[in-house]
Amino acid sequence: MAGLSLQDFRATMRGMRFKWGLLAGLTVGVLTAIIWGTHIYRLGQANLSVCGGIEPGGQRADLITTLSTPWSTKANPSRTRLVLIFPGALFPMKPIRAVVNVRDDVVMEIDCGDGRIKTYDKY
Repeated sequence: MAGLSLQDFRATMRGMRFKWGLLAGLTVGVLTAIIWGTHIYRLGQANLSVCGGIEPGGQRADLITTLSTPWSTKANPSRTRLVLIFPGALFPMKPIRAVVNVRDDVVMEIDCGDGRIKTYDKY
């Protein structure tokens, strides 16, 4: 850098710092996305394996303890049924769905998202 003036040298260094900062930011972003994706994938796989052993007729609290917090909840218009949607695989065709009777807080139906749908005989 013998032919560069001090001003040119500073401009070059500023450009290099920007490029390294951009590279570091992108690296952190990509690593965060990979870690998050791996976490969601493992959670979904664990929920799918546990879903086969869950039987309808249990309490909603037991279901939430087993499958973790639901991603979303929807109630029917008359507010007698509550649909809980839990994470399945990372990009599921159908997530794990559970229908709960609000009156007595009993799980009426479980759809594991892979064709296994179990219903409680009482309802």
